Amino acid sequence: METSNNTATLIEIFSSFQGEGPHVGEPMTFVRFEGCDLKCRWCDTPESFSIHSTYRVEEIPFSGEWVKYPNPVAPDELTKRIKCFSGRGESLNWVSLTGGEPLQQVDFLETWLPKVCQDYFFLLETNGVLPAALERLLPFVHTVSMDIKLPSSAKTGIFWKEHETFLNLAVQAKECYVKIVVTDQTEESEWVRAVEMIRHVNENIPVILQPVSGTRSFKNVASVKKLANFAEQAKKILPCVRVIPQTHKLLGIL
Repeated sequence: METSNNTATLIEIFSSFQGEGPHVGEPMTFVRFEGCDLKCRWCDTPESFSIHSTYRVEEIPFSGEWVKYPNPVAPDELTKRIKCFSGRGESLNWVSLTGGEPLQQVDFLETWLPKVCQDYFFLLETNGVLPAALERLLPFVHTVSMDIKLPSSAKTGIFWKEHETFLNLAVQAKECYVKIVVTDQTEESEWVRAVEMIRHVNENIPVILQPVSGTRSFKNVASVKKLANFAEQAKKILPCVRVIPQTHKLLGIL
Protein backbone atom coordinates (compact mmCIF):
# COMPACT_ATOMS: atom_id res chain seq x y z
CA MET A 1 0.00 0.00 0.00
CA GLU A 2 1.35 3.41 -0.97
CA THR A 3 1.57 6.03 1.75
CA SER A 4 3.05 9.50 2.00
CA ASN A 5 4.61 11.55 4.78
CA ASN A 6 1.12 12.84 5.51
CA THR A 7 -0.67 9.50 5.88
CA ALA A 8 -0.37 6.44 8.10
CA THR A 9 -1.49 2.83 7.94
CA LEU A 10 -3.31 1.65 11.05
CA ILE A 11 -4.66 -1.62 12.39
CA GLU A 12 -7.19 -0.31 14.90
CA ILE A 13 -8.31 2.40 17.31
CA PHE A 14 -10.02 1.30 20.50
CA SER A 15 -10.57 1.97 24.17
CA SER A 16 -9.21 -0.21 26.95
CA PHE A 17 -7.26 -0.19 30.18
CA GLN A 18 -3.49 0.05 29.99
CA GLY A 19 -2.31 -3.48 30.65
CA GLU A 20 1.43 -2.96 31.02
CA GLY A 21 3.88 -0.90 33.04
CA PRO A 22 3.34 1.71 35.76
CA HIS A 23 0.13 3.06 34.15
CA VAL A 24 -1.55 -0.33 34.41
CA GLY A 25 -5.30 -0.03 34.96
CA GLU A 26 -5.65 3.48 33.54
CA PRO A 27 -8.26 3.94 30.78
CA MET A 28 -6.70 4.95 27.48
CA THR A 29 -7.35 5.28 23.80
CA PHE A 30 -5.08 3.00 21.78
CA VAL A 31 -3.98 3.81 18.23
CA ARG A 32 -2.32 0.70 16.81
CA PHE A 33 0.04 1.31 13.90
CA GLU A 34 0.87 -1.25 11.25
CA GLY A 35 4.38 -2.62 10.79
CA CYS A 36 7.30 -3.85 12.89
CA ASP A 37 10.64 -5.13 11.64
CA LEU A 38 11.75 -7.04 14.76
CA LYS A 39 9.41 -10.04 14.86
CA CYS A 40 10.08 -11.09 18.45
CA ARG A 41 9.69 -14.79 19.14
CA TRP A 42 6.89 -14.16 21.61
CA CYS A 43 5.07 -11.41 19.64
CA ASP A 44 1.40 -11.24 20.60
CA THR A 45 0.48 -8.87 17.75
CA PRO A 46 1.27 -10.86 14.57
CA GLU A 47 -1.23 -8.76 12.63
CA SER A 48 1.41 -6.04 12.74
CA PHE A 49 3.31 -7.88 10.02
CA SER A 50 0.43 -7.82 7.50
CA ILE A 51 -0.65 -5.11 5.09
CA HIS A 52 -4.11 -3.79 5.91
CA SER A 53 -6.36 -2.18 3.32
CA THR A 54 -8.67 -1.13 6.16
CA TYR A 55 -8.44 -0.39 9.86
CA ARG A 56 -11.13 -0.82 12.47
CA VAL A 57 -12.44 1.69 15.00
CA GLU A 58 -14.42 0.85 18.12
CA GLU A 59 -17.71 2.61 17.48
CA ILE A 60 -18.40 3.49 21.13
CA PRO A 61 -15.69 3.35 23.84
CA PHE A 62 -15.60 -0.04 25.60
CA SER A 63 -18.45 -1.35 23.43
CA GLY A 64 -16.52 -3.95 21.45
CA GLU A 65 -18.47 -2.86 18.35
CA TRP A 66 -16.37 -1.98 15.32
CA VAL A 67 -16.54 0.02 12.10
CA LYS A 68 -14.01 -0.34 9.28
CA TYR A 69 -12.39 2.54 7.38
CA PRO A 70 -9.91 2.51 4.49
CA ASN A 71 -6.16 2.91 4.91
CA PRO A 72 -4.12 5.07 4.68
CA VAL A 73 -5.21 7.70 7.22
CA ALA A 74 -4.67 11.45 6.95
CA PRO A 75 -3.84 13.55 10.05
CA ASP A 76 -7.21 15.32 10.20
CA GLU A 77 -9.01 12.01 9.90
CA LEU A 78 -7.09 10.49 12.82
CA THR A 79 -7.79 13.58 14.93
CA LYS A 80 -11.49 13.15 14.19
CA ARG A 81 -11.40 9.46 15.15
CA ILE A 82 -9.75 9.91 18.55
CA LYS A 83 -12.05 12.79 19.49
CA CYS A 84 -14.77 10.18 19.86
CA PHE A 85 -12.74 8.61 22.68
CA SER A 86 -10.78 11.22 24.56
CA GLY A 87 -9.97 14.85 25.01
CA ARG A 88 -8.91 17.49 27.47
CA GLY A 89 -10.74 17.10 30.78
CA GLU A 90 -12.26 13.72 29.94
CA SER A 91 -11.51 10.36 31.53
CA LEU A 92 -9.76 9.04 28.43
CA ASN A 93 -7.33 11.87 27.77
CA TRP A 94 -4.41 9.44 27.51
CA VAL A 95 -3.63 8.14 24.02
CA SER A 96 -1.28 5.20 23.57
CA LEU A 97 0.61 5.09 20.29
CA THR A 98 1.28 1.39 19.89
CA GLY A 99 1.76 -1.25 17.25
CA GLY A 100 3.57 -2.77 15.63
CA GLU A 101 6.16 -0.05 15.94
CA PRO A 102 4.80 3.52 15.69
CA LEU A 103 8.24 5.02 15.05
CA GLN A 104 8.40 3.26 11.70
CA GLN A 105 5.81 5.85 10.62
CA VAL A 106 7.69 8.80 12.11
CA ASP A 107 7.06 11.11 9.13
CA PHE A 108 3.32 10.96 9.72
CA LEU A 109 3.68 11.35 13.48
CA GLU A 110 5.94 14.37 13.07
CA THR A 111 3.23 15.96 10.94
CA TRP A 112 0.29 15.00 13.17
CA LEU A 113 1.47 15.19 16.78
CA PRO A 114 2.29 18.94 16.90
CA LYS A 115 -1.34 19.63 15.95
CA VAL A 116 -2.84 17.62 18.82
CA CYS A 117 -0.20 17.28 21.55
CA GLN A 118 -1.77 20.09 23.60
CA ASP A 119 -5.05 18.18 23.89
CA TYR A 120 -3.83 14.73 24.95
CA PHE A 121 -1.19 12.93 26.96
CA PHE A 122 0.60 10.73 24.42
CA LEU A 123 2.22 7.52 25.61
CA LEU A 124 4.61 6.07 23.03
CA GLU A 125 5.00 2.29 23.21
CA THR A 126 8.15 1.45 21.31
CA ASN A 127 10.71 -1.29 20.76
CA GLY A 128 13.48 1.21 21.45
CA VAL A 129 15.70 0.69 18.41
CA LEU A 130 14.99 3.84 16.35
CA PRO A 131 16.64 6.71 18.24
CA ALA A 132 16.72 9.12 15.31
CA ALA A 133 12.94 8.80 14.96
CA LEU A 134 12.39 9.30 18.69
CA GLU A 135 14.47 12.48 18.67
CA ARG A 136 12.07 14.01 16.15
CA LEU A 137 9.03 13.29 18.31
CA LEU A 138 10.28 13.90 21.87
CA PRO A 139 8.73 17.40 22.18
CA PHE A 140 5.28 15.99 21.43
CA VAL A 141 5.01 12.88 23.62
CA HIS A 142 4.50 12.82 27.38
CA THR A 143 5.63 9.30 28.19
CA VAL A 144 8.08 6.93 26.53
CA SER A 145 7.44 3.27 27.28
CA MET A 146 10.62 1.69 25.97
CA ASP A 147 11.19 -2.01 25.48
CA ILE A 148 14.64 -3.53 25.70
CA LYS A 149 14.65 -6.46 23.31
CA LEU A 150 17.03 -9.05 24.67
CA PRO A 151 19.01 -11.10 22.11
CA SER A 152 17.13 -14.26 23.13
CA SER A 153 13.84 -12.56 22.20
CA ALA A 154 14.44 -10.80 18.89
CA LYS A 155 14.83 -12.84 15.72
CA THR A 156 16.34 -10.01 13.72
CA GLY A 157 19.47 -8.88 15.54
CA ILE A 158 21.16 -7.57 18.66
CA PHE A 159 20.39 -3.96 19.58
CA TRP A 160 22.51 -2.98 22.59
CA LYS A 161 23.97 0.09 20.87
CA GLU A 162 20.61 1.28 19.54
CA HIS A 163 18.96 0.73 22.92
CA GLU A 164 21.56 2.75 24.80
CA THR A 165 21.34 5.65 22.35
CA PHE A 166 17.55 5.48 22.50
CA LEU A 167 17.43 5.41 26.29
CA ASN A 168 19.68 8.47 26.57
CA LEU A 169 17.06 10.33 24.53
CA ALA A 170 13.97 8.76 26.12
CA VAL A 171 14.99 9.82 29.62
CA GLN A 172 14.56 13.43 28.47
CA ALA A 173 10.79 12.92 28.13
CA LYS A 174 8.44 14.02 30.92
CA GLU A 175 8.19 10.35 31.87
CA CYS A 176 10.22 7.34 30.79
CA TYR A 177 10.24 3.73 31.87
CA VAL A 178 11.68 0.49 30.51
CA LYS A 179 9.94 -2.84 29.98
CA ILE A 180 11.91 -6.05 29.57
CA VAL A 181 10.09 -9.23 28.61
CA VAL A 182 11.52 -12.32 30.29
CA THR A 183 10.99 -15.91 29.12
CA ASP A 184 12.37 -19.20 30.34
CA GLN A 185 15.03 -18.80 27.61
CA THR A 186 16.27 -15.43 28.92
CA GLU A 187 19.91 -15.73 29.94
CA GLU A 188 21.17 -14.16 33.14
CA SER A 189 24.05 -12.49 31.31
CA GLU A 190 21.74 -10.54 28.97
CA TRP A 191 19.47 -9.52 31.85
CA VAL A 192 22.45 -8.22 33.80
CA ARG A 193 23.74 -6.34 30.76
CA ALA A 194 20.36 -4.64 30.29
CA VAL A 195 20.16 -3.63 33.95
CA GLU A 196 23.72 -2.28 33.90
CA MET A 197 22.94 -0.25 30.79
CA ILE A 198 19.94 1.34 32.50
CA ARG A 199 22.03 2.15 35.58
CA HIS A 200 24.67 3.75 33.38
CA VAL A 201 22.09 6.05 31.74
CA ASN A 202 20.03 6.87 34.85
CA GLU A 203 19.52 4.59 37.82
CA ASN A 204 16.16 6.20 38.61
CA ILE A 205 14.47 4.96 35.44
CA PRO A 206 11.65 2.60 36.49
CA VAL A 207 12.14 -0.92 35.18
CA ILE A 208 9.27 -3.31 34.54
CA LEU A 209 10.20 -6.98 34.44
CA GLN A 210 7.40 -8.39 32.31
CA PRO A 211 6.92 -12.16 32.29
CA VAL A 212 6.06 -13.26 28.78
CA SER A 213 2.45 -14.20 28.07
CA GLY A 214 2.19 -17.47 26.21
CA THR A 215 0.88 -17.37 22.63
CA ARG A 216 -0.20 -20.06 20.20
CA SER A 217 3.35 -20.37 18.93
CA PHE A 218 5.34 -19.53 22.08
CA LYS A 219 4.94 -21.46 25.31
CA ASN A 220 8.27 -20.79 27.04
CA VAL A 221 6.90 -18.90 30.04
CA ALA A 222 9.42 -17.94 32.73
CA SER A 223 9.24 -19.61 36.13
CA VAL A 224 8.45 -17.62 39.25
CA LYS A 225 11.90 -18.57 40.54
CA LYS A 226 13.60 -16.98 37.53
CA LEU A 227 11.49 -13.83 37.83
CA ALA A 228 12.31 -13.53 41.54
CA ASN A 229 16.05 -14.04 40.93
CA PHE A 230 16.15 -11.45 38.15
CA ALA A 231 14.16 -8.92 40.18
CA GLU A 232 16.46 -9.40 43.17
CA GLN A 233 19.55 -8.87 41.01
CA ALA A 234 18.15 -5.66 39.52
CA LYS A 235 17.08 -4.22 42.86
CA LYS A 236 20.66 -4.34 44.09
CA ILE A 237 21.54 -1.47 41.76
CA LEU A 238 18.21 0.09 40.67
CA PRO A 239 15.68 1.61 43.11
CA CYS A 240 12.50 1.02 41.08
CA VAL A 241 12.02 -2.51 39.75
CA ARG A 242 8.63 -4.17 39.51
CA VAL A 243 7.30 -7.46 38.15
CA ILE A 244 4.10 -6.70 36.21
CA PRO A 245 2.49 -9.18 33.80
CA GLN A 246 0.28 -8.20 30.88
CA THR A 247 -2.84 -7.60 32.95
CA HIS A 248 -5.08 -7.11 29.92
CA LYS A 249 -4.34 -10.72 29.01
CA LEU A 250 -5.51 -11.78 32.46
CA LEU A 251 -8.72 -9.80 31.99
CA GLY A 252 -9.27 -11.13 28.48
CA ILE A 253 -9.42 -7.66 26.89
CA LEU A 254 -7.47 -5.86 24.17
